[in-house]
Amino acid sequence: MKYDVIVIGAGMGGLTCGTLLAKEGLRVLICEQSSKPGGYCVNFRRNGFTFAPAVHYFNEFGPNGPMQEAFQTLGLPPEIEFCPQDPQRRIITPHFHLTLSADIDRFERDLIHLFPKERLSIHAYLDELKRLVKNIEGLSIKSLDLISLKEKSQLLYKFIKRPHLLRYRSKTSQKVLDSFFKDPLLKYLLSFGARKGSSIFSCASPIMWAIKGNFYYIKDKEVEALPQLFLRYYKTYGGEISFNTPVKKIVIEEGKTRGVQIEGGEEIQSRYVISNGDSHSTFQHLIGNHLLPDRFVRKLQKRESSAPIFTLYLGVDLDLTQMGFDGALIHYYHTIRKNPWEEIDEGGFDIEKERMTIRMDSIKNPMLAPIGKHTVAIAAFTPYELFTDGGHTSPHYAEVKEEIVQKIIGITEKVIPGLSNHIIVRDASTPLTYERTTLNRHGATMGWYLSAKELTKIRSQKTPIANLYQAGHWTFPGGGIPMVIISGINAAKLVLKSMKKFT
Repeated sequence: MKYDVIVIGAGMGGLTCGTLLAKEGLRVLICEQSSKPGGYCVNFRRNGFTFAPAVHYFNEFGPNGPMQEAFQTLGLPPEIEFCPQDPQRRIITPHFHLTLSADIDRFERDLIHLFPKERLSIHAYLDELKRLVKNIEGLSIKSLDLISLKEKSQLLYKFIKRPHLLRYRSKTSQKVLDSFFKDPLLKYLLSFGARKGSSIFSCASPIMWAIKGNFYYIKDKEVEALPQLFLRYYKTYGGEISFNTPVKKIVIEEGKTRGVQIEGGEEIQSRYVISNGDSHSTFQHLIGNHLLPDRFVRKLQKRESSAPIFTLYLGVDLDLTQMGFDGALIHYYHTIRKNPWEEIDEGGFDIEKERMTIRMDSIKNPMLAPIGKHTVAIAAFTPYELFTDGGHTSPHYAEVKEEIVQKIIGITEKVIPGLSNHIIVRDASTPLTYERTTLNRHGATMGWYLSAKELTKIRSQKTPIANLYQAGHWTFPGGGIPMVIISGINAAKLVLKSMKKFT
């Protein structure tokens, strides 16, 4: 049986791509290695509690936003209600609490109250971010491979007329924050956990989303409602999906895709292949370096993946709302690093020195926990190498995992008093867990690490192999649910454009 398109992976990028192609009348097959769609956009259940391993908010899903246009393009109904979350974050340190809401003027006053000597710099920085938000609005993030020469010229003209974008295109978070502020604590807080070498948008995005009021949660439904909606319409349009079907090889003949080989050796033919999977796996395992240009392989090997995380999930019999929590994402700084740009201190990795994010999703969505109980999820950066030994799972994996769990509970108890005595359900995901369940190398959470240097490079969704395209967070325009949905639409349109050219 031959298909027009085979999509590898039913993450949101792959689902989006498949849905649009099926809607356009193509014969599409999605091969998914797990038992359900969504990639990181999934849930799991433990004894009556429902947890989301990765996704805890949605930006760009508001009225007249790019996701509204995406839903219209895909023919999807607005049956999922996205509600604004405000305040979106609370920053907690041993010294003070700070709220980040859509009221940026209030955020500015609170920052100035905490750092009065930086008053002018705070005002200047937030004004600069407001200008950046205004400059970004209205810019298309359609693939450059899809637009005409005239449209490219118009896009270039827009960039030239918006100097703030050009000014920061290759500047790191560290360089920008250093240019505005002197107080190391203030710079540490405003870095929002950005890595060394990251672009200014890595640390500025939480504030920029607040300026736009661009922070949403799904009302009265689980995170999985999103991929399930896409899957339902994909099937309605005639698309086929095969779960528990790992792809072992992308079949190449004379420099062009011919289909895929799945586990067990069966070959399925197709004219086009879209990979929604990890770029390392796609090119080095499913294809092989010998079939790729040397320059492409060298560039691939030099690139860094985004940071892996460790997430602890707790079901508790505490009434978190009565304790004063409102469901806002919490950034907790248990200790303040001397150098926020180094992920590991000279003395080695210590989870107790890491910034942690604490989610209490059941406050906004009570259906995630039994009545009177709540979910708590705590995430922090942890090195992949902490759980491995010589490329294999460390023999001390269980002990290391348990040690981190206990430390995280102890740290979180300073935010949620009495936590350790009220835990009913407990589970945890290490970088290896994320790698195993999503096939993202080292458990990368956002695909490639988008450094300031990489920000200036436009990544094509085309590949060196004819009729092979990419979707998902490893390609343009980047990580996050809205971006991977856009990547899926772009990939589908690249196929449609190619078919039109050759038919």
